[in-house]
This record gives sequence, C-alpha cells and structure tokens, in this order.
Amino acid sequence: MASINLGWKALLTCAIASTASAIAVPRYATVVSRQTADATTYDFVIAGGGIAGLTVADRLTENANVKVLVIESGSLDKGEDGVDIPGDYNELPFTYLYNSYGVPQKALLNKEFLAPMGHVVGGGSTVNGMVWLRAGKEEYDVRVSLGATGWAWNDLLPYFRKSENFTAPNAAYAKKANISFTDSVHGHAGPVQLSYPNFYFPGAGNWYQGAVQTGLTPWKDINDGGNVGTGWQPSSIDSTTRMRSDARDAYYDGVKSRTNYHLLTDNTVSKIIFSGTKATGVQYLPTAGGSKLTATASKEVLIAAGGVHTPQILQLSGVGPKSVLTKLGITVVADLPGVGANFQDHPTFTIPYTFSNNDVPNTGTLDTNATYNSQQQALYNSKRQGAYVLPRGISVNSAMIPLCNLTTTANCQQIVSKAKGASPTAYLPVGTDSTVAAGYQAQRTALLNEIGSYSHPSALITWGTGNAVSMFLMAPLSRGTITINSTDANANPVIDWNSMVDPTDFDVMAEAFLKNRAIMTSPAMKPLGATEAAPFDGSVTDRAKIKAALAQVATPSQAHQCCTAAMMPQNKGGVVDPNMKVYGFDNLRVIDISVYSTIPAAPPQAIVYGAAEKIADTIKKLYSL
Repeated sequence: MASINLGWKALLTCAIASTASAIAVPRYATVVSRQTADATTYDFVIAGGGIAGLTVADRLTENANVKVLVIESGSLDKGEDGVDIPGDYNELPFTYLYNSYGVPQKALLNKEFLAPMGHVVGGGSTVNGMVWLRAGKEEYDVRVSLGATGWAWNDLLPYFRKSENFTAPNAAYAKKANISFTDSVHGHAGPVQLSYPNFYFPGAGNWYQGAVQTGLTPWKDINDGGNVGTGWQPSSIDSTTRMRSDARDAYYDGVKSRTNYHLLTDNTVSKIIFSGTKATGVQYLPTAGGSKLTATASKEVLIAAGGVHTPQILQLSGVGPKSVLTKLGITVVADLPGVGANFQDHPTFTIPYTFSNNDVPNTGTLDTNATYNSQQQALYNSKRQGAYVLPRGISVNSAMIPLCNLTTTANCQQIVSKAKGASPTAYLPVGTDSTVAAGYQAQRTALLNEIGSYSHPSALITWGTGNAVSMFLMAPLSRGTITINSTDANANPVIDWNSMVDPTDFDVMAEAFLKNRAIMTSPAMKPLGATEAAPFDGSVTDRAKIKAALAQVATPSQAHQCCTAAMMPQNKGGVVDPNMKVYGFDNLRVIDISVYSTIPAAPPQAIVYGAAEKIADTIKKLYSL
C-alpha cells in the first residue's frame, strides 16, 4: 500500500483574544445500547455521526417531543492531545480514520492511495486541519443552475452564521499579522468556535508578501463570498482554550439531559428498510462484526455517512445503478444510476524544497529541536500561546487563485478553449450511464465558463514554513465512482477517483506550479534560499516535464470526498431534489456533502455545517416542530 502523502494534511484542512468572548451554547444527548436502539421507535434515524448527522440531530431534538437516533460506525474519541491540541495534530487522528484505499490511479503512475475519512463521532471535523472556508458566491450560482434551487449563497449565509461563534482577533495584532476580516459576515452565537491563531512563524509573513509581489490581491475576508486572492484563513479553534472545536463539541458533547437525542456508536448501518417506497428504518450491526438489529423511524431516514459511505448504504439498500445491484443479487428498490457516480475530491500536490536560510523557528523546528518543542508545549499549557496554537504543519495563510491569475489571460483562454473543444464525456468512467453523462456535460459547460473567469479559484497554494509547498486543484474536471462489490456493509466499497484523467486538470496544475515558483522566488522569499527538490528542478520550464513531475508527487484525495448523490434533475444523473429527498421516496433524504453537484473550492466542513443547519430548519418547518 502507498504511504500517506503529507499534502492531504495541509487542509484536512488563534490571534490574541479580543474583549468579545465566545458564547457558551449548551448541548444535550444520550449514548444508548444496541438493544435500546432496537427497542425504541424514533421519529428520525440518522446514518452517520459526522458534521451533518450531529448538526441535524441536535436541531431536531430541540423539540423535546422529537426522538432522534444517530448511528455512527466509529467510536467517541477519548479527548487525546492529538485530537484536541492543534500543535499535536497528526500525532493521533490516524487512529480515527477508515483504513480504506482506492484502486490504482492510471493518471498517477498506477499508484494506490489512502482515502482519508473520519471514522469517529464528529467525522471529519474531529480529524481535519481545522481550516474554515465557505467557498465563493459564484460556485453556489453554478449549482443552482444545475438544479440546486434554494441553495444560493444568500440562501445559505444565515445558516453559515448560525453555525459559528466567531471571535475577532485583537486589532493591533491583526494589523501586524496582515489578518483581514469582516465581522458582519460572521455569526457570534453559534456552537462552532471560530478564530484566528495568536501566533505565526515568521516565514508566513515572507510568503504572504511574496504572494502579493506576484500580483495576488489580499482578500477582505475569505468567507465573505469572494474567495479569490491571498491572506489568512480562520480555524475551528476556540479562542479561549485554543483547542479544536468539532461537531462533537458543538452539537453533542457535555450535556446528557436531552434524553430524546440518542447516539449509538461502533455500529454500521447495513441497509435502509423499506415498505414499498417508504423508508421505515435501518438495519445495523457492530462495526467489528456481529448480529443485525433494526432501528425504526416513524417520520424519516436521513443518510449522512459522507461521500464514500452514503452511496454505499444506498446501494446496499437497493437504491442505485441497477447493473451494480443485480450483479450482487440485491433487490432493486430504485434504479438511480447517479448513486456513487460523479465522485470528486481535491487532488493534492506536495512540492519538496530545501532551504539555505529558512526563517527559524518554523514548523519543522518542532520536529528537529526537542528543546524548542518542549518550550512551546509548556507555553501552550500555561498561557495558550506559541506554536502549539497552530495545527501542526498547516499554514496560517494561503492563496486561492483563478486560472487567469495563474497565467496570462491569453494562455488561460487557450486552456479553456482547448477543454471546450474536447469531447465532454471522453474521460468519464467506462460504462457511465447516459443520464449521468448528460449531467456531467452540464457541469462541465458551467465549470469551464467559471474557470475562464477571474472569480472562481482553480488552485489553492499554501506553504506551512517547512520543507514543502502544498497545491490543490480546486475545480477538477475528472470524475470517479464509488461502487459496492460486496453485500457486507463493513467491507470497503470500490473507491476510484479516476483522478487527473482529464488533461485540463494537469494543464491547470502546471500553471499553478509556475505561479508557486514565482512566489517562492519572489523578493520577499529570496532571502530564505528556497530550492526545489527532486523530482523538480528550478531550470525545468517545459510544461510537459512539469506535468510528469507533478504526477509523481500527487495524491487524489484531500479527504474532501463528495458529490456522489448529486442534487440535480434525475434525468441528469441526479439523486436528490432541492429538499435533499432521494428521488422516488417521500421520507428518505441524503443530508451530507454527497448532494453537491460540483466540489466546493474549499475544505467542506464550514459548508456542511451551514447546509445541515438549513436542512434541519426545512425538516422542522415541514413537521411543525
């Protein structure tokens, strides 16, 4: 098996506390046994205890008369330092990941790669890099044009605010550190704590100035809907404790009196139970293996198992491509070819460097200097200051760059024109259903128009002050699949990113690499003596050679798997309608990142919190809760 590429850590993916303190929001829930879940009739049963599942469960059970069960395949974390303390990030979270690998990726030297996914209560929010981005207005407009009516930026903004409790940095520190934010676009009473770090390594300042020197514009606030430019990004970190704020903390932890909110851990949903086309509950079994029991839902079943396991559950239940289901002897309840299709993620590229004069300290100093590391641990423990307030290895700032800012306007338009002239379905997986292909053609047309503009980021570039730059493809054209090949719910589905097979994806990343080279050799960065390491060479400017080198350092996943139950018309390969209801069913919904038709140009956590708040509101209004 291939080793885990360091690039995916960068975004799996805080400032001196201001006088405004975070507002404490109480939460309540009860852990139950398998037998209790089997013996209880619930109003709603939720498959998946990540961001979406916990958020919706919390909001629904605000009404004491509503009973909700959340079934999570993973366990509760134990509050380990590697989970809670940013500076210990990556010391432990691998304990809480699925051990799932994808099939060999033909465009990436036929290598196999880990599919990093949270396997714990809280899901990705418990193991990610705590980066908090909402993506840009134009992206939401694209999805609305593809069928997501009611999910535009302005529709979601109130729910983005509702989910977060933003603490602004001290004004003097923000000015010194080049932190720019707009307080009015943030929420101040939500459950997820949001802040900027109160420390940064000096090299981050060099990099920021270098990005500006190459023509990038500082953003006002990365989360105001205009997500292009460069600057600091906030984190889901409590500004007082300087600890991770995840979905478990925000929507489950700490209060046990809400007895109508049940959580069953270490059990996997094996299938949805139907009476005709009505979902009546789910079947579940221990994640370690064992007997199956049933949880009953009188109102709805909600699937929130993530971009890989949501389509797995649907397919195991007879909802998916008929050809896949019949091959395994599964009774077809609904032939929906889009289930498991349209699979997307953010390909990641780790560019190695050596430095003759890097600023010290930097993120690597924590690993190479035991004395410095101990000093920073002590400073964090005593004052919540220093390097341990930063998620280890993750930069405080980044650049979100449209293709036409990565290169010249003429070259940008040439790349887009070439892509528009290619067969729109040439690089789709073999056997793609005609409805899915039609939906992809609509996506591709809309995406290429956005990629050819100055408003949609094509690449994200970030340097954490260590020995590598991380680059991410933010608007991939390649599409993959999630497909079951077993009726065992505890077996991994077949994960095929089909990553980077569309040549346009490599065209874009070659330009991103050249932009990164310009930043790393800018006047501000020059004193640090950065030199590209193998397989790169600073003298290599031929784009074909750059692409070949990029294939060597790529990984197909940034742990942002999505889009496998798309909110699009059914005749375009869609799986859910704008109310997140699965086509053909009145009481079955998918409520997680799977419903997005195109991958957001952002780590998904902030987006999923907002979307979950919105769909919870929709459900409550439907049932007058």
